[in-house]
Amino acid sequence: MTTSTKPIPVLIRLATAADREFLIGIADRLADFAHPAWRTREEIADGDRRALIEALDHPAADRDLFVAELDGTRAGCLLMWTLEDYFAHIRHAHVSVLAVTRDAEGHGIGRTLMDYAERWARDRGHHRITLNVFDSNHRARTLYERTGYAPETRRYVKELG
Repeated sequence: MTTSTKPIPVLIRLATAADREFLIGIADRLADFAHPAWRTREEIADGDRRALIEALDHPAADRDLFVAELDGTRAGCLLMWTLEDYFAHIRHAHVSVLAVTRDAEGHGIGRTLMDYAERWARDRGHHRITLNVFDSNHRARTLYERTGYAPETRRYVKELG
């Protein structure tokens, strides 16, 4: 007897008011890495939580908030923005927030969300997509590098105590 395990399809949809508690909770996952000494987990999670709730409560033409579902269960989120490039003054897509629940990790949700981000960008005529990631967030950096992203700049910080 042979068994085949088919991948469970991932559904990506626009976030709704019914997703509020999920989005509030998943923000903690965004701080689940060795953060810099001058940042706290709470500060990182709160910043992303504010961005998610702002996008949920105040939809705008230049951003979209999505929820990924795996087998009917919320498994991740993606917040996309349109920004203007500092150097070329060309509008481009930006992955503002991407998060996958701990239970859904390893099921291809992150890669699926990254593919979706690229479709979102292309659908709007953008020829570039950007994102920011903490240097110490190796899990996220691995995903981004596997999907073809490369570092462009490095931000330095000095605490002036």
